[in-house]
Amino acid sequence: MRGVFVTGTDTGVGKTAVAAGIAWLLRKNGIDVAAMKPFATGSKPFSKKFKSEDTAILAEATNAIETDEELNPVFFRVPASPLMAAQILNKSPPDVHGALFQLKKLGIKHQFVVVEGIGGLMVPLTEREFVADFVRLVDLPVVIVTHPRLGTLNHTLLTVRVCREFGLDILGIVVNMMPKKPSAVEKNVPRVLQRLAGVPVLAVLPEMKNKPDYKEIGRLLEKTSVAEKVLA
Repeated sequence: MRGVFVTGTDTGVGKTAVAAGIAWLLRKNGIDVAAMKPFATGSKPFSKKFKSEDTAILAEATNAIETDEELNPVFFRVPASPLMAAQILNKSPPDVHGALFQLKKLGIKHQFVVVEGIGGLMVPLTEREFVADFVRLVDLPVVIVTHPRLGTLNHTLLTVRVCREFGLDILGIVVNMMPKKPSAVEKNVPRVLQRLAGVPVLAVLPEMKNKPDYKEIGRLLEKTSVAEKVLA
């Protein structure tokens, strides 16, 4: 199965926009691509068709024909980690291998699969399994989405360390939401991250005034080597 797993250093760093942007760009270049969010949570369903807004965005970016259950097999109506949400709702924890099965089905149907994680790599899925365990099962290279704000060096380097401890292949880092007029600290984040992490910074994306548009993200990524590296 060919694909990429998009994770973040935290919630709210723009994983969905970047994942959808990558998927849109690949599709624009003639690749038959699917995009999936195996695990999602939220306070209420997003629409009649999609429980998660993230899944809706990924489906739109790829013009998906699959059902919501195929693209997002696990959803809990509590905005928390899947493990905690399941416990609060008195439900069984996520079926990790069931989600993996759905992903493999997409991998058979399509040339390439973009997989978006939930939160960061150490978000618990069950009492014994974290997102990083799932990534190890799917065996896809990882793109780490981060931001240039204070605290990003710690969060990003910890994410890189987790990848290495779990034996995950890191494709690179995307620094998202760079201010139009960055401070000296923000401006230097990509350079320092690349040096300390020993991982390439694939792209630096600007902060957007309105809600991030995956097509705009895709066009910005097109000016970088992201597509080539993802498909390598």
